[in-house]
Amino acid sequence: MPIESGKAQGRLGLGALLAALAGIYVTQTLVTTIAMQSLPALLRQAGASLQLVGLSSLFMLPWALRFLWAPAVERWRLPMDRVQRRSRTLILRGQWLLAAGMVVVAGVAAAGGLSLQAHGAGLLALFFLAAVLAATVDIACGGFAVDQLTQDRRGWGNTAKVGGSYLGMLLGGSAFLLLADRHGWPLALGAGGAAIVLLSLPLLAVSEPQRSQAAHGFARPSLGHALRRPQVRRGLLLAFALGAGVRTAIGMVGPLLLDKGASMAELAWLFGAFSVGAGLAGTACGGLLVRWAQGWRAVWMAVVLEAAVLASLAWGAMHLPLAEVTVLVGLLFASMACGFVAIYSALMGLASPSQPGVDFALFQCADALMAMLGGMAGGWLAQHSGYGACFALAAALAAGAAGLALHAGQGLGAAGSMKAEVGES
Repeated sequence: MPIESGKAQGRLGLGALLAALAGIYVTQTLVTTIAMQSLPALLRQAGASLQLVGLSSLFMLPWALRFLWAPAVERWRLPMDRVQRRSRTLILRGQWLLAAGMVVVAGVAAAGGLSLQAHGAGLLALFFLAAVLAATVDIACGGFAVDQLTQDRRGWGNTAKVGGSYLGMLLGGSAFLLLADRHGWPLALGAGGAAIVLLSLPLLAVSEPQRSQAAHGFARPSLGHALRRPQVRRGLLLAFALGAGVRTAIGMVGPLLLDKGASMAELAWLFGAFSVGAGLAGTACGGLLVRWAQGWRAVWMAVVLEAAVLASLAWGAMHLPLAEVTVLVGLLFASMACGFVAIYSALMGLASPSQPGVDFALFQCADALMAMLGGMAGGWLAQHSGYGACFALAAALAAGAAGLALHAGQGLGAAGSMKAEVGES
């Protein structure tokens, strides 16, 4: 049966690929950060009720549920009877549609047709549609990344992805709000749309390589096909478990710093330039780690580091002053970014060549589910038992996940994943 081996598949040059991936993920995170952080803040400033502002949490739904329509996207992205991939076309169309929507809304608002005070609910609805579009585009982004990143490229590729995400947070958060404060939110939104167009240029400048042959031997992309593969089932468990520690803790970092005496201005700086700087440093370390200790060994090391930082925070929350706790929070941001690079790189090795967009979307949805559950659990535990108990549980979860990663390194790998493809249809 024909199968697309890593050597046979055409792939982009590394420099062009990294530039394209960085542009893609800056765009994705810019849009979601505007929707989930900046827009709610602007609505509240304009007098919107907390109930209305709270509806922004619904923007997580498309990201958590995108696995439901991932097979349809993947069938279009990788047509069964053709050799071409259509990831680039789908991603560019989605990015340009997002940019056009933002510019149109900005223009209508600038002309007086929209206001935060009178049309807050309508703006939330428009951004929910933008979230659905961005989540759909992200399915193709994941498939594109898995297609083009061989094992020796995954460290640098995921460094570009995670680093791009942190830059997108900075642009969609601090930069957007500063521009909105000085020149009004319509201009800030229009600038965001223009930025998306500029960020699409690296992908526009390349031509996506064709597959070596039409995929007649592959199964039709579907959720059933994904869930029948042991690699995907184990990957779902790992994606869920590996994020449990940091997802339980991260939501309580802000309240902890406030209760330690940080001002709102200091907190804004910490969650702006400080967190992004720490995240970018951790991203670079993650890329180097994956190059040095490939696969699940790198994941084990990264998650052990997370567990150590979380354990330090569990003690520091009760015994250390603000300055020292802030240093530990910076280490948490850095270790979390390092972990993302290592985890995503390893999970890519479990995705099927016939439907990487579906498989990787499932892994990301498992992580999104963990983010929601972990955030609720962390808040409940911190309320009833204190910050120390919350971070101690997070450290224990991370330590347990590190054990799973170590076990995974013994039973899973790129070679095993590829062998499982033979005869799977």
